Amino acid sequence: MLLESILMIRGGSFGEDFGQKLILSLIGLAICVYDWKVNDKRKDYFWVFLVGTVIWSLAELSLQFGGTRVLQKKYFFGIEVTRALWLTIPLQGMSEGAFVAVIGMLFADRFLNEETRKKWVGIFLIVFGILLALALPNGINYDSVPADDTSIPSRRDMFNMTSIFFIIFMCALAIGWLVTTTPEARKRGIAMYLVMATFIAWWTFTEWLTGQRWIEVGTLQSDGTYSNLRRAPAIIEFLALAYDFMIEVSLIYVPFLAIPYWLGLIKKEDN
Repeated sequence: MLLESILMIRGGSFGEDFGQKLILSLIGLAICVYDWKVNDKRKDYFWVFLVGTVIWSLAELSLQFGGTRVLQKKYFFGIEVTRALWLTIPLQGMSEGAFVAVIGMLFADRFLNEETRKKWVGIFLIVFGILLALALPNGINYDSVPADDTSIPSRRDMFNMTSIFFIIFMCALAIGWLVTTTPEARKRGIAMYLVMATFIAWWTFTEWLTGQRWIEVGTLQSDGTYSNLRRAPAIIEFLALAYDFMIEVSLIYVPFLAIPYWLGLIKKEDN
């Protein structure tokens, strides 16, 4: 067990439906436009969206070319786009990276403002309800799907060495910026992280609950395939999913905000 790989499985529509990823990308851009209009045309969200898209697109490209993430068929509103990386990679960058970051900023900025906090906490809870409602009809019964079924939309080795080095690097950037930045920027960054972690924790729970996401373990072979694939023990699954939403889809996204600050693209309020 100690020498086996731990694999993140996305068995529902999110693993293969790139039409859904386009919709999330457009929602992310709409959030950028909304904040630009209501906050004196500040461009903070656009910069975070751009940085997040570039970094996460490059990360996805590396994951897929290196075999760390294995995707099966990819569909874009019913059209197969499995080999259209020019389309699928940017959509993953925008929907799986940039979208989450601007969601984090949207609610973090409004939670920090006492005048808007109560209203936006209510909106946040409504979003939670919407996520659950969307997940319920899309689930599959993972008990009927063999662990080694190659038709599973997405299988990713969570602790591949390349991934580990990337995550350590991004976490170091996040923590380094939070420690050294101004108090106001630090408060904003921590709030953004907490919102992202909470949002993704609920998203992960709804997908797990409806059989769309789970953890497998198996032994990596010399040809890049896995043998003895099976559902992970409950404690391993819980810890792996917790690591995913606390680190892999939240803390390593904080640099999407830190980099625009470092480049002087975002105004430091306490200067």
